[in-house]
Amino acid sequence: MAPARASVSAMAGTGLAGGFFSGLTGVGGGAVMVPLMTGVLRMRQHAAHGTSLVIIVFAAAAGGLTSVLREGAAWTLVATLLPASLVGAYAGARLVQHLPAMRLRQVFGAFVLVVGARLLLFAHVSPLFDAHGAEEALIGSLIGLTGGLISGALGVGGGAIFVPGMVLVLGTDQHQAQGASLLVIVGAAAMGAWTHSRHGSIDAGAVRVIAFAAVPAGIAGAYVASLLDGDVLQRLFAVVLVAVGVQMLASATLNLRRERSAPGAVPGIEPV
Repeated sequence: MAPARASVSAMAGTGLAGGFFSGLTGVGGGAVMVPLMTGVLRMRQHAAHGTSLVIIVFAAAAGGLTSVLREGAAWTLVATLLPASLVGAYAGARLVQHLPAMRLRQVFGAFVLVVGARLLLFAHVSPLFDAHGAEEALIGSLIGLTGGLISGALGVGGGAIFVPGMVLVLGTDQHQAQGASLLVIVGAAAMGAWTHSRHGSIDAGAVRVIAFAAVPAGIAGAYVASLLDGDVLQRLFAVVLVAVGVQMLASATLNLRRERSAPGAVPGIEPV
C-alpha cells in the first residue's frame, strides 16, 4: 500500500532537513532525523535509530564527496578513525537493543551541550595534544571508537564526536575535520545500519522516500559549508551542537518522566 501524500511529504521533509544538516556540519544528520522520525513520523525509538543510520549512509556519502571535490580530504585522518569507528558502531548497535535508549540519549545530549559550549566560548584554545605518528593514530582510533559507539547506539552518525575530537584534541582545521567526519560516518553508519537490520529495526519504506530527499540536500549542505570561513563554520557548528544537546537532553528527560509515570513501565526501556 502506498503511503499517504502527507506521510510522503513528512518523510521528504525529514530527508531534506537531515541531509542538509549532515552536509553543512559533518555530523551525519541523525540528531535532526531521529526526533522527526519519532515525533512526526511516529516511529519507535529503535526503529528510528536504525532507519536514520541507513539514510545517513547516503546523505554523508553525498556530502563527503562534495567536500572532497571542493576542499580535498584528510585521508590520513579518515584511515585512522574509520577502522575503530566500525568496531564501535557494531558494538553500539548491539548494545542499544538491551539498554535504555532514552537514558543514553539523555547522557549524550548533556555531553554534546558541554562540547558545543566549549567550542563556542573558547574557539581558539590550543588543541589538547601535539600528536604525530603512532600517538596521533592511537588518539584518532579512540575518537573513532567513541564516535562509532554513539553512532550505532543512537543513530546519529557519530560526527558530534568525530568533528570536535579532531578540532579540540588534534587541532584539525574545521573544514578538514567535517570532510573527514562525513567520510568516516559512511562506514560507521553502514555498520550500525547492518547490525540494526539484523534486529528488524529499519523501516525500508521510509528509507526509500527519505534517502531520495537527503542526498541532494547533503550535497547542498556541504557546498554551503565550503563557502564559509573556517572560524564562521566552527561557530556555526558550535551553535548547532548546543541546540542539538538541549533538544536531545530535554526530549529524553521528558520521555523518561512519561515512562516513569506509565503503569508497569520500566524507566528508559522502550515497549516492544
